[in-house]
Amino acid sequence: MIPVMVVPVLNRYDLLQRMLDSIDFPVADLLIIDNGGDVDRLRFPDFVLNSHILPLPANLGVSGSWNLGVKLFPHAPKWVIASNDAVFGAGALERLCDARRDEIVLSNMFPHWHVFSLGDDAVRRVGLFDEALYPAYFEDNDYLRRAERAGVAVRRIDISLAHDNSSTIKADPRLSAVNGNTFLNNREYFEGKVLREDFGEGGWVLDRRRANRWD
Repeated sequence: MIPVMVVPVLNRYDLLQRMLDSIDFPVADLLIIDNGGDVDRLRFPDFVLNSHILPLPANLGVSGSWNLGVKLFPHAPKWVIASNDAVFGAGALERLCDARRDEIVLSNMFPHWHVFSLGDDAVRRVGLFDEALYPAYFEDNDYLRRAERAGVAVRRIDISLAHDNSSTIKADPRLSAVNGNTFLNNREYFEGKVLREDFGEGGWVLDRRRANRWD
């Protein structure tokens, strides 16, 4: 059984329902972090023992949402984190459930971080995701770099998954426009950490949050 599954969503709730419908393996607690605050009605499969929907007044961003899922279930041995536009093929979740607590398990399919398993010992050694990388992009690059530095195993496995690439941005032309700026800002921040040999988890910064706003 998967202890905790965390799914952030900003829009395209139809794809979120499609993802839920594809769950074919037991999940003890499934947390929907509703960054758009617009969840109306969702159907949860019988495989989900406990479902939680957390509506937010503003977009927490990718790193913040992933971190919040960990913080709200701090005693879990591992967390499976999924994009709302992913579709699980037969047996994919069962294989992710086999992940060890001292590793990060990614899909071999690009983009590798659209569904992944994160063990508690990996978080203990690497820390949380850098919330200065707001609202999206380069949070995965940064974590991968820090994991390698900490000696945490990053394993890629072949599992059956489908994914609507960039569905969040494509759903709203305004987001496509602002993402051009936030992507560059995040790349500059990430490259600055590399140049400084900064392997810290950074953190939420008010001015960066305001400058990179999508709301």
